[in-house]
Amino acid sequence: MLKLLNNVVKRLWKDESGVVLAVTMIVFLTLFVMALSVYAVGETVRLRVEVQNAADSAAYSGAIIQADCNSRVAALNRAMSWTYVNLCRMEMDYIVDKWLEKTVDKWESDDQRMTLIHAPSTCNTEQGYYPTGKGVTPFSDSNHKKIQLNKHRTVTVDEIKQTRQQAAAQNKSYDALKQPIIDYKKNINALNKKEQELIQKLPDRVKKTVETILKGNIADTWNDGFCPGGGNIMYTLLQEESPLENNFRILKRSSKEEDDFLRHSNYIPDQDSTTAKVLGTGAEDHQWFVRTGSSDDDGLQRDYKQRFNMLISEWDWFSSVWEEVEGVCVGSIVTMGSSTVKGEDVRDEQFTSELALPRVLKETFFAKGGSIVVGVTRKVNNPFQFMADGGQLGIVRPFTLDNGNRFMWTATAAIAGYNPKPTEDCEGKYEVTYENNEGDRLWNLKTSDWDAELIPLHRAWALGKNRNWDKETAGEILNKVKGGPWTALYGGGGAPGAQGGPELMNEGAEVSYGAAEGLVVH
Repeated sequence: MLKLLNNVVKRLWKDESGVVLAVTMIVFLTLFVMALSVYAVGETVRLRVEVQNAADSAAYSGAIIQADCNSRVAALNRAMSWTYVNLCRMEMDYIVDKWLEKTVDKWESDDQRMTLIHAPSTCNTEQGYYPTGKGVTPFSDSNHKKIQLNKHRTVTVDEIKQTRQQAAAQNKSYDALKQPIIDYKKNINALNKKEQELIQKLPDRVKKTVETILKGNIADTWNDGFCPGGGNIMYTLLQEESPLENNFRILKRSSKEEDDFLRHSNYIPDQDSTTAKVLGTGAEDHQWFVRTGSSDDDGLQRDYKQRFNMLISEWDWFSSVWEEVEGVCVGSIVTMGSSTVKGEDVRDEQFTSELALPRVLKETFFAKGGSIVVGVTRKVNNPFQFMADGGQLGIVRPFTLDNGNRFMWTATAAIAGYNPKPTEDCEGKYEVTYENNEGDRLWNLKTSDWDAELIPLHRAWALGKNRNWDKETAGEILNKVKGGPWTALYGGGGAPGAQGGPELMNEGAEVSYGAAEGLVVH
């Protein structure tokens, strides 16, 4: 028996059949493992590119919505500026014409009264006995029909009538101007409300756009279905939620701000021009159609203000009775006095312009206020983990981290930029910093040429001013992204981890693009 067993062992030891099969098994197993590795790495890279593209597209698209809002507000500002100028001009013509009409009516009333007092008789044969005009004296009609305007200029009643007739021929009578003034006031009010509506709805429009773009660029893969919650694709959106109060302000009632406002519609193309020159005589600060309120009040508005020597008409009058006494004409002045008509005497609601509320951007917009940051995270599931229970056994195990699940993530920032020279080709480069120009501030929501710009994370929340930034912000942004809140892009999705952010997300070191920064921004 022992001899037989020994012969069998020797035979098996010398027998080489089956060696090729064993070597082939080892080689093909190795190649299979390598193939699994390559595929798993390739799939991970593909998902990483997909996540990055989705974040970039979403942030850029959100900035496009922001740029669209700024462009619309700028266009509304220009329309409001044009309407404001024409409204003020019409109101000034309205006020003057209505005041002159009152002047003529009052003078004619006085003149008729003096005529009636000077009853016809054999002695009452000369007009000079009842003159009506500035500086008239008894027995002299040299100033009859003359009215003093604004304390220094004397004109005749006929000249005033002729001036009003010319104005009426040009549709500048107060009757003709009343309805256009009412319409222009309604237009300014509507423009105010539209600007407010656009800005208030901006955060919601950005959020809906970001979600739509993300869903169009990223989705669960087939292998995500093998794990509860799928790919757990989630996003976080960091943006200013109250832009109306924090990113925008209303121009104040100062001469500088009003001049800036008129530059929006190119009524003041040069810095030396002023609103008063555009509106004409009466619009200076010391004259009669002036800004209401103080320089601390929001919005631009003008109103009629009565002053001692402006829009005031004056004349004198007297009349006498002449009677024949014993064949002699004897006269006695029975009434005399003077009349005054002021612009304030004919005031109505058209004497005050509509409150214009043009909005411009604050410096804070060109920092955290205007930046749109989109963070995207998804769980990476090994495409072959279904080959083993839970992905924890067999040859799949070496290519699986965190029990088959780990999170990849990214963050992208974008902001709306403007073309500082809208009449020239900006070569695709839009300014994303605040220009501290103390002179002509035409750019601030005057130009409607806005577009979206990707911006490096280390610049996104730093104040951009004069094409410089005041700090590095990448670490701050990444920490904020990590903290969420995270929103599931599909269904429930769950939380990305007990830590409140994607696993393996670090604290966010400073990031610098160096010489490539210009390519990122533009």
